[in-house]
Amino acid sequence: MRSTLRHLTPVQALPVRLRRAILYVCIGCLVLLLRLWYLQILEGDHYFTLSTNNRLRVRVVEAPRGFILDRYGEVMVENRPTFDLYATPEDVKNPKEVGATLAAILNVPAADIEARLTETRARAQPFLLRKDLDEAMMVAVEERRLDLPGINLRIRPVRAYPIAGMAANLLGYVSEINQAQLQREEYSDFRPGESLGQSGVERRFDAFIRGVDGGEQVEVDARGRALRVVSRNDPRSGSNVYLTIDRRIQEAAEAAMAGKKGAVIAMNPTTGEILAMVSRPSFDPNLFAQRISGEDWQRIATDSTHPLQNRAFQAQYPPGSIFKLVVAIAGLESGALTPETRFSDPGYFMLGNHKFDDWKKGGHGILDLRGAIVNSCNVYFYQAGLRTGIDEIVRVSRLFGLGEPPGLGLGDEAKGSLPNPNAKGRGQGPWTAGNTVVSSIGQGLVVTSPMQLLVMVSAIANGGTVYRPWVVKKIVSLSGDVLEEYEPEAIRRVDVRPETLAFIRQAMLGVVEEGTGARSKVPGVPIGGKTGTAQVVKKGDEKKNPDVKDHAWFVSFAPVNDPKIAVVVLVENGGFGGLVAAPVAKAVYEAVFRDRPSVSSPATTVEAPASELED
Repeated sequence: MRSTLRHLTPVQALPVRLRRAILYVCIGCLVLLLRLWYLQILEGDHYFTLSTNNRLRVRVVEAPRGFILDRYGEVMVENRPTFDLYATPEDVKNPKEVGATLAAILNVPAADIEARLTETRARAQPFLLRKDLDEAMMVAVEERRLDLPGINLRIRPVRAYPIAGMAANLLGYVSEINQAQLQREEYSDFRPGESLGQSGVERRFDAFIRGVDGGEQVEVDARGRALRVVSRNDPRSGSNVYLTIDRRIQEAAEAAMAGKKGAVIAMNPTTGEILAMVSRPSFDPNLFAQRISGEDWQRIATDSTHPLQNRAFQAQYPPGSIFKLVVAIAGLESGALTPETRFSDPGYFMLGNHKFDDWKKGGHGILDLRGAIVNSCNVYFYQAGLRTGIDEIVRVSRLFGLGEPPGLGLGDEAKGSLPNPNAKGRGQGPWTAGNTVVSSIGQGLVVTSPMQLLVMVSAIANGGTVYRPWVVKKIVSLSGDVLEEYEPEAIRRVDVRPETLAFIRQAMLGVVEEGTGARSKVPGVPIGGKTGTAQVVKKGDEKKNPDVKDHAWFVSFAPVNDPKIAVVVLVENGGFGGLVAAPVAKAVYEAVFRDRPSVSSPATTVEAPASELED
């Protein structure tokens, strides 16, 4: 026995059970070594990345949008800092507990917060939980930081409109990009939740205004709380946009339209620069800057007055007596009329068995062309339109930009419409003399936008050049470099004799000095104007719609011999243009010329009584 044991190795001499135990330990060590080799060598880089990502978080640093300023550098749109609440779902270990804590701070149902945290549990990236916390909420969140793992406060810039509602339809608004936009190729470089100009100047020039976002790497602890910023790539602020708008004129126009529905536009008739643009009713663009609530959006979207529509160039109306200027020009150019052409106005005009009334009961008597413009005599222009012919009237209308979009470039623009005697179908029968009579006072098939009439009256004022309206003068980077600069663009010269336009300008001066536009008069400032009252309710239906008034128009420019500004006023359902729209224009002219001692003007005349100012 001893001889047998003497020939065994030390391992073989061990008991069988002990040898098996040693074998198992060796195999286990080998497996462990292989596993360590796999983790450290083969998958080392992968797990290093995972551990780093668990410790480091990448956060977007939103770039401030550029300011929007008026032509003199007065701020119209700026930014303000806001404190927003973000959640990183993978760091929120107990959504129910965190939801209950936040619900007490934010005054919202705990179930809503818990649902959002649960739905996004698979997301490692932070998502916005609540925008624009007030001071009390911020303090409460900071005090409960230990109870809110994965919840962080961030400061970011948000769009601010200092005077809510001022020029809102022109400036537009900013809101988060929506899902439909994210699916489109043009927005492929946007991320969910990013802000985007959605209308007006904010949308048209968004590429310049929005700047370039930055980013930062932040080290966090096991509870997802930020410890320090490891690295940072600063954002680049957007460029500033200088408008052609004069804020002083804009404010005067806004005040004059308070409580009214319609539009006011002011433009330099010799360049096409828009100096003011008002559309009422309006909206507060600040509501959109911070994720508009469902209730607010529903209220705005279902508002029957359409506050998001820019009435200055997106709405269209019958121009009423404003169109008489076109008829007069067409008549003079075709030779159908002369300044001395006279017609009698007994208060009505008979065409066959049909009676067409004048706006003034009893009529205006016998008038020449100037007198007909000054007093806006319907009966005169019924006859002037028939003598001139609808084809010539339409031809001249198109010369002045009617029937085509003005080309402002800030979204869809109303095209308007003009009569087409040769059109067939669409409910239009053969053209009749009655159609021409109705069209001659801007009713029937004649429809225009306020911007189209502004382009037209500006061409009359400047001697016959149609300018494209424009609203941005230049775009300047944060460093002061001019990136884009815009200039006047003349679309065409109208083929109208200078003496014809000179006659019309003097007649329009008479409208203000002695006729229906007297309520627009500013002492020392020679203003040329034309009132208009556009019928809304079909004749004979007035009793069915007693509360629906006609639209009130007033188009004008000043000074007559050296025009610096043209103004168009539309008051929806306001009544008579001379009573309602002309005073709005007066407020604008007072803002423009209040600092000027005097402008050459004819002798002051006595203002006509209200009964003479109705058209």
